[in-house]
Amino acid sequence: MLKIAFFVEGQTERIFLESLLNNFFTHPYFNVESYQLVEDKATLITKANYDHSEVTLYFLIFDVTGDGNVNGAIYERAESLFTKNGYSHIFGLRDLFPHNKEEIPLIRSAFSETFGEFGYYKMLTQIIAIKEIESWFLADYDHFARMNPLLTAEWINSELNIDITRDSVEDYPHPSMVINSIWQLVGRSYKKRATNSFSICSYLDYTLYCCDEQLQSRIPSFMELLNGIDAVTS
Repeated sequence: MLKIAFFVEGQTERIFLESLLNNFFTHPYFNVESYQLVEDKATLITKANYDHSEVTLYFLIFDVTGDGNVNGAIYERAESLFTKNGYSHIFGLRDLFPHNKEEIPLIRSAFSETFGEFGYYKMLTQIIAIKEIESWFLADYDHFARMNPLLTAEWINSELNIDITRDSVEDYPHPSMVINSIWQLVGRSYKKRATNSFSICSYLDYTLYCCDEQLQSRIPSFMELLNGIDAVTS
């Protein structure tokens, strides 16, 4: 069984990743299991659907519950995951916010300095969502109309003075605030709560995320994740 681990900053990233994996791979040949990490305590959040003996792929997701905790959590657990538990790769997924794009080389350099001395360094991949993972949600702008027929791209653009169909969504300073402004057009608010994340992820079209080159071109940071997953599971 091939075993892959993910460390993510929070519940929004975890919920999206669970949804992506469940749509990218085919049942019943894989399991997704998620834990919330608070200090040294790991609490099961999402239980695997199948007995491990029935699957060929196993994905473990750790929600580290906080900005800036991903590298530390990987540092504490990577060697054990690789040497004692048979994992073949670890992905660390974090938001760029509150940093700027100009700081990405420094962030990647810090990751290399932290893990470069270890023999398992090539089995680690750092993914930086720019600015927030919500920028990925904005790339599938039609999901707003799936949620509420009033929220067409034309109406959103007219009301908010943006062009959600053409703007570089990774250049929005606060993508989550853009989503909140869109939701407020129909009397809702987006506050990064679990219910918000489940709602928005249930309307995304994962076929587009996996196959549509135009959508993919708008979110290069997502493609780093998708290509990375494809590479280590092929």
